[in-house]
Amino acid sequence: MRTNLAQWRSQQSGWAILLAPLLIAVLVLLLTETTQAAPPFAPAVHPTDQLMFQTSRPTCQSCHPQEYADWQNTMHAQAALDPAFKEQFEKSHNQGDCLKCHTTGFNNETGKFSWEGVTCEACHGPYKPGHPAAETMQLPMESATCRVCHQTAFGEWDKSQHAQRKIECFDCHNAHTQGVRTGSTATLCAACHNNQQTQFAHSRHGIGGVECTNCHMAASKKNTAGTTSMAGAEIQAKSHTFVIPADVCNRCHAGTIHPAAGAGQTSVSRPLTVEPLVSGAAAPPTNAAREAELEAEINALQGRLNALRDAAVISMGLALGFGGFVGLVAGVVGMSLWHRSRTK
Repeated sequence: MRTNLAQWRSQQSGWAILLAPLLIAVLVLLLTETTQAAPPFAPAVHPTDQLMFQTSRPTCQSCHPQEYADWQNTMHAQAALDPAFKEQFEKSHNQGDCLKCHTTGFNNETGKFSWEGVTCEACHGPYKPGHPAAETMQLPMESATCRVCHQTAFGEWDKSQHAQRKIECFDCHNAHTQGVRTGSTATLCAACHNNQQTQFAHSRHGIGGVECTNCHMAASKKNTAGTTSMAGAEIQAKSHTFVIPADVCNRCHAGTIHPAAGAGQTSVSRPLTVEPLVSGAAAPPTNAAREAELEAEINALQGRLNALRDAAVISMGLALGFGGFVGLVAGVVGMSLWHRSRTK
């Protein structure tokens, strides 16, 4: 009995000795397979040279020719063909992140899409057979619709006073033309900010061709989607916070903005390597020229102040003289009436 037990223990020890290396080998193979596994989406399902604008017309065009005409040459329609997109698309580590916004109906599992560009169905949903008699298409009028692709702009807008006052993307932007609803930003801003627009139109900036959006929506470099797979893909995009950034004055007035005495160079006073807000803007004047200009403005304002003061004195004298005359006439008439009543 003891012999059999010893033999059994000997066999178990042998299996244990063999089992340990086998387990180590299996773990090594699993780790190797995991580290060499392919990413969740193959990076080159649709190379850029195969992205071509759709030759067939969307179903919506047959009933909505004007909307189709407005859309067909926009950035949405050309989203997959834009040279800047193609350049960033080739650099992307996960092209699926690009195609889900620059195409319509993209399937992350298969890497295929229905249409190049942002078509009607990207916002209104897939065509419903039986529309318009039996089915109604989606008509999005909320900013959340734009959030799907415009994450950075939506995030800025969501924290702005526009969002707090329920001013949605569609209140300013035309979804089909992608331009502003009024045709010009000045008219658009004036719809709500009429007093500010009137004052601005008579200012030096307004006369010089600067627009509200040059300062309140100053462009800067931004990541296109804010995802790790799109890191490094940056474009110039307008801000949707509507708050004037600290460096915006320096973009046109770098020559006349200086740091405070004894203070270090700050982001406000540091010259930036960006284009002026207004194309063709003249170079900033020298200090001497600026001083002469300010002195002339002060003299002109002083002259206007003196003229207003003289006019006020004359007006006051005339008012007092006229008041005295009226009072004298009223007194004479009153005395005459009183005298007549006494003699009767």
